[in-house]
Amino acid sequence: MSHPIVRRRRLVAGALPLVLAATLGLSACSAKSNAAKDAAATGQPVAASSGEQIKIAFVSGPLNDPFFPPLYQGAQDAAKQLPIKLNYIPIDEADIQASSARTMEAAIASKPDAIVVGDFITNVVDPLIKKAVAAGIPVFVNQSGQDSWEKDGALGFIGQFGPDVGAQSAKRFLDAGKKNITCVVNVAGNPYLDAICKGLGDGLRAAGGSSDVFTLPSGDGTDQSKTTKDLSGFLATHKDVEGVMTLNNLTGYAAIDALNQAGRKGAPVGSLGVGKSAIDKVNNGSMLFLVNEQPYLDGYLGTITAYTYAKFGLAPVGVIKTGPQFVDKSNVEKISAVFDKYPNVIGPK
Repeated sequence: MSHPIVRRRRLVAGALPLVLAATLGLSACSAKSNAAKDAAATGQPVAASSGEQIKIAFVSGPLNDPFFPPLYQGAQDAAKQLPIKLNYIPIDEADIQASSARTMEAAIASKPDAIVVGDFITNVVDPLIKKAVAAGIPVFVNQSGQDSWEKDGALGFIGQFGPDVGAQSAKRFLDAGKKNITCVVNVAGNPYLDAICKGLGDGLRAAGGSSDVFTLPSGDGTDQSKTTKDLSGFLATHKDVEGVMTLNNLTGYAAIDALNQAGRKGAPVGSLGVGKSAIDKVNNGSMLFLVNEQPYLDGYLGTITAYTYAKFGLAPVGVIKTGPQFVDKSNVEKISAVFDKYPNVIGPK
């Protein structure tokens, strides 16, 4: 899958030492991983030669999903600044079970110095993480898989925690006076998305509210018109829904259309991901907020962490949190200015 990537090296060219320092600082406060401590303590670099490239396989989402271009940009920027040969292997969200297996198998077969992987379907990917570890390949889990990375033998996790996202999103809906919120899962079987919906529901119910989870039919989550139709059907039989939480921007746009068609124009919509159209919708009030995981950091820090371990045997211990941050009326102008200056760092155009 090709995607136009605009290289913005100035953003991070002078910041590598600061990023590494911040990464190490974050690790000091994170959950301890005995596997990571023991492995890093050996100090056995994979490639000792200063001129030798480190081969990193990065298994993550497709670039036609608006969440992932910033993640890819971050990984690419890190690879350009360091002697890294990056192999980005995208999954197919329309065939996520089979493609999750194929992409991880391909990563292992390429015999890289390290793997960074989004563990989106744990029952498929977890055994393959263990397979990679057994083959002597260091693995870092990225963006999804926060509940299983340690027991799989991975050395660390880079991303945010679904329950935190859900709980903080619930508070924002409650602050807007809405207590009955539907959470829309666009990729069935992804435990990270399920965890967000659970955190949302728990937060709403603690305040006397309620929450349904609506899972889109397989394949529909990449088609806005199909998603709008699916949501319209759901809303027709759920008259009490006061707002919608979506887990990518495309679903968020479809939710706005479906709510309008259901006669609920202006009902609040929150969404994961920060794209140009989503920023505009926060600005004009048709979206209440966006969750910014800072996927650029998922890609950048994931790649750098894999590099430092493969090269020097050094790695932060445990979890590096990249979110959640939120975009709303209070900061949308600042986010928009950064977006315009550095395309594909905040989100896709």
